[in-house]
Amino acid sequence: MHLYNAWLPPPVAAQTAGERDSFARIIAYVDSSFNRDDPESVYSTLKYISVLDIFIKAKSDVSLEDVRTLIQTGLELFHMSRNKLYAQVRWGNLLVRLLNKYRKKIALTIEWRPMYDTLICTHFTRSTDPEGWRLRQRHFETITSLVQSCRRFFPSGSAFEIWSEFKSLLQNPWHNSSFDGSGFARLFLPTNLDNQAFYTHDWITECIGLWESIPNCQFWNSQWADVIARVVKNYHNVDWEGLLPLLFAKYLNMFEVPVANGSGSYPFSRNVPIDTRFLFPYRTSTPAKAISKSIVYLLRPGSSAKQHFEKLVNILEQYYHPSNGGRWTYSLERFLFHLVIQFQKRLQNEQGINNCRPTEQHLGESERVFFVNTMLKLIDRGQYSKNTDLSETVAEATSILSYVEPSLVLPFVASRFQMALETLCLAFVGRSLFYTSVSASSMKQVDLGGGDEAFIDLVGVSLSNALLGMDANDPPKTLATMQLIGSIFSNLALLDDKIDDLSFMPKIRFSEWLDEFLCRLFSLLLHLEPSSVLNEGLHSSGTFLFDEGIYYFHVHEILLGRLSKSLYNQALKKISKFVTTNILPGAIPEVGLLCRACVHSNPEEAVNQLVEPILVSVTSSLKGTPGTGFGGGGTFDTSASTKVRSTISPALEAAIGYQLMILAVGIWYGGPALLRYKDQLKEVIFLAFDSPSFEVNHAANHLLRSLLGSQITYYPIEQYKCVLSHPVVVALEEWISTKDFSADERLTPKWHIPCDEEIHFANELLDIHFNSALDDLLKICQTKIHADEGDEKEHLQVTLLHIELSLQGLFSCLPDFVPASKNGMVEDSNHTFLIAGATGCTVGTTALRVKATEIVHAACKYVIENKSDDSFLLILVIAIIEALGNYGIEFSIQSSVCILFQILFVHAL
Repeated sequence: MHLYNAWLPPPVAAQTAGERDSFARIIAYVDSSFNRDDPESVYSTLKYISVLDIFIKAKSDVSLEDVRTLIQTGLELFHMSRNKLYAQVRWGNLLVRLLNKYRKKIALTIEWRPMYDTLICTHFTRSTDPEGWRLRQRHFETITSLVQSCRRFFPSGSAFEIWSEFKSLLQNPWHNSSFDGSGFARLFLPTNLDNQAFYTHDWITECIGLWESIPNCQFWNSQWADVIARVVKNYHNVDWEGLLPLLFAKYLNMFEVPVANGSGSYPFSRNVPIDTRFLFPYRTSTPAKAISKSIVYLLRPGSSAKQHFEKLVNILEQYYHPSNGGRWTYSLERFLFHLVIQFQKRLQNEQGINNCRPTEQHLGESERVFFVNTMLKLIDRGQYSKNTDLSETVAEATSILSYVEPSLVLPFVASRFQMALETLCLAFVGRSLFYTSVSASSMKQVDLGGGDEAFIDLVGVSLSNALLGMDANDPPKTLATMQLIGSIFSNLALLDDKIDDLSFMPKIRFSEWLDEFLCRLFSLLLHLEPSSVLNEGLHSSGTFLFDEGIYYFHVHEILLGRLSKSLYNQALKKISKFVTTNILPGAIPEVGLLCRACVHSNPEEAVNQLVEPILVSVTSSLKGTPGTGFGGGGTFDTSASTKVRSTISPALEAAIGYQLMILAVGIWYGGPALLRYKDQLKEVIFLAFDSPSFEVNHAANHLLRSLLGSQITYYPIEQYKCVLSHPVVVALEEWISTKDFSADERLTPKWHIPCDEEIHFANELLDIHFNSALDDLLKICQTKIHADEGDEKEHLQVTLLHIELSLQGLFSCLPDFVPASKNGMVEDSNHTFLIAGATGCTVGTTALRVKATEIVHAACKYVIENKSDDSFLLILVIAIIEALGNYGIEFSIQSSVCILFQILFVHAL
């Protein structure tokens, strides 16, 4: 079982055992749904593709024999549906995903000729078929990806057959057919073990000779560079020494960097036919990945590749500097990225048990030191780049190399970060320290008690001085500070002044640092607030802390989750005082997420000290406002529609709405800790719905949604508590890997599993705000209970909001409709299971969903006939129909994003 499935909530993880049989059953359905003598029957199998794709995405533990059967069936369907481009695109994409996922676990033999015939018939033969160019383009992308995935399964001798097929096209480099030949050779030539005998030194010499026959053409370079790179990586018995000068000269020439006042482009480049450029994989930029792969796998003990590589880097180094940027910057950025990634992969493979590379070719310490020093030259030049992609690649490369040779990388990062601290330019190089600071893997190789104490001291000093970077007027610097703080604390096991194991950072007293951090955070939030609260009201949509990254929330989750009990209580008191004494409608997401982080870390304490004061304050404010009778629970009095209702002041509306929204965002992880205050919560929701302010009604809906979600959904608890300290440094948390999964119970995450009392409370809320709202909606639509059109519209709005947000709080916990069988008979319940998954425990019944559907159908008809000019009512009805009919909509990424924006920015509507 994959780690991700083993760590699911226990009720869901237990269901994953049935996925193996479910997968086999779907494959049987596929096999029985088409007739091998009827090519048209392939269309009847397409409905199963999205279902099979779910098992891949879910990382289900399925039988490899079933996977092998599915691949063989899929290839049969693919070849059977020639000239049916849509069917081939669907099945081809599924096969690519299957082959890539299980390529190392299954044994197959796949012939290359049928795919070549399909390619020629569809894309190199004139056709009068009605498919448009978009579908044909997708088909070509699919079949080329399929060939690339199938190459490792081509049988012995196929490389010779393929080369014999296309060699004649390459003989005349001045004929356009040579470009087609190079494209086909790159696409089809396999480099698996079964075809190793084909790749002799003579063939490689011939191949490079063909490469040189057209000197100034990037398309030609791309094809041959890719072929050579795959041969270099997969075959270890080839002697490359005599070819290294020529190869590195070609690589340098392909970057097209300027010399003196030149432009850097080929003066007499060879044009490629447009059809060829369209069909074969090709980009106008340098094939940096192929070059990087070749260089990394050419590095061997005793090889002259190191000298050639160093010369290449010495020439390219200057073009990484911001003053020498240009159109070549993208190619150089990709070159650095792929060099480090390929180097990392090679080191991992050489340490693996399935490594087939001879031991004498493994990279030793001298090769690692040489590579890291060489990369640091490029990193040193590129770290100040104004190109976002290059600066991020430099940071990521620094992070990876810090695990390889920390003794080289950490001093480099330390010196650059010290320079940044002196000039307060954290935004430039803070990202590098964010990736490399105090990682468990790096610290394991650094002598903490010896000569490297200066680096540890620097981390402590950096942690203190970085607080100066929290500046409302400098968003990049502030976000970089958040990254740095989160990175350091994510590796520490526990933050407490009284723990001796933290003595490796003696310059930090965490209680003092925590006070300073919170003071600067509160100042930051206050200065981000709009100048006029009354003018802005609840229409402000958040600040750069929320809009431009996820670091703000996570740094607080990590920090509060790692604090000792005494330090957590110290922080909670300050946060509670700040939240209850300030009204910041322009920073609702930021303040709400700060409260959520407190609740997530320690629900009992946070609900008691943070949620209760807000509840008391907002309840007191609401009791002093007039009511409408729309509070829910069937309490509406028809006589209220004849009364003249007052409104509340903008200032009071802003304050109440702010506090309700803070509660809505903050209590999401409250769980059973909220049960002590269930009566107060029901009261405040009722009063908010009863308010004449539509803004307050909106906030009440989101509070109801969050309250329902906190009671019935599964979510991790104690997520940032350290469970496994590092064996060398107890103060650090040990990292784990998904590939080194062990069934250690200490590592298994703890989940919020709703208890009976929480489920009972959720059913109470469901009855008050969903079931009763449905009855009110039916009454409004069937009976003219309002004499005034405005009252009816307002009542409809509030009632529909009750229903919509209740459904959003329930997610898929409200049981789905029972599907009708085609033959009118109920199918075997054992066969209704497809794949494990649940948002939370079951609340309500299928009958309630059916009731809601019938009433909303009647309401939809009423609104269309009588309120068709009211777009807001129509939007609410559509949202409710989607939530009722599209079971599991919360699992859609797009839906989740929309829900998030609705929660935090609803008042901007």
